[in-house]
Amino acid sequence: MAVKRKFRDQILHKMLHVPYRLRVRYKRLRRPFAVTYVFIHGLADTGELWQPFLENVPANCNYIVVDLLGHGDSYLAQTRRMYSAREQARHLLATCLTNGLSGPVVLVGHSFGSLVAIEFASMYKGIVKRCILVAPPIYRDSSQTGAARLRQDNLLREIYRQALKTPKAVVVGYDLYSKLGLAGFSETQLTQDNFSAFRDTLLAGIISQNASRKLAETRIDTDIIYGKLDPFIVEKNLKHIAEKNQRVTLYSLTTATHAIRQRTRKVIVSCMKRAIKPESAVK
Repeated sequence: MAVKRKFRDQILHKMLHVPYRLRVRYKRLRRPFAVTYVFIHGLADTGELWQPFLENVPANCNYIVVDLLGHGDSYLAQTRRMYSAREQARHLLATCLTNGLSGPVVLVGHSFGSLVAIEFASMYKGIVKRCILVAPPIYRDSSQTGAARLRQDNLLREIYRQALKTPKAVVVGYDLYSKLGLAGFSETQLTQDNFSAFRDTLLAGIISQNASRKLAETRIDTDIIYGKLDPFIVEKNLKHIAEKNQRVTLYSLTTATHAIRQRTRKVIVSCMKRAIKPESAVK
């Protein structure tokens, strides 16, 4: 088993660059060429997050919900770069296509899933109709100007790096967070067994990212929903992007949580409904 796993990671995926196939939690792909809602969860979560939203997908549309690589029931890869937002977007497209995707998509991502959605929209812009990003942890990279603006970004990056030095504490913290009911609709699943995927996703997908630049340049209509007091969000970055790109619309809530709760859900559902209306088409 170990030899087969090593071959799969090193030869098939690392050298030949074949995308992984992700676990599909839910799907409805009965209508060829119809709009498909693609739901993408965040770090240490699973596709189960989106189950309560499936009833809100219009009857004339399709949907697909996956577990990202290293999360839930998807494969636990051993190569760190496979956990970057760009690589996760490749795995996601391959999975969607093998399951019958044939029409335009509306991407709905939470937290790290938002970064995957941004990469997906950048690489496969021809099939993306709209993006709905919930609590996207968008941090500017150190090569960009504006030292004052970067202070919060760098502080959060350093907090993440320090947290990774104490895996047991992080696992216990996530477990307590979930048991106290603070995770909202999320189904957090972080253990010592899958901590390596958590670590690699944080390092390759969140600490290291270029989502800010790509979102500032996107030609795809994008909704961003976030809590003004969310400790993992740098609001200045989101406002800066929206000022530069009229395709980006912000929906700020006076909430202090990163999780999706009822109040956030209402805004997400509203954006989902608007996504397929004629006026939401590219101008």
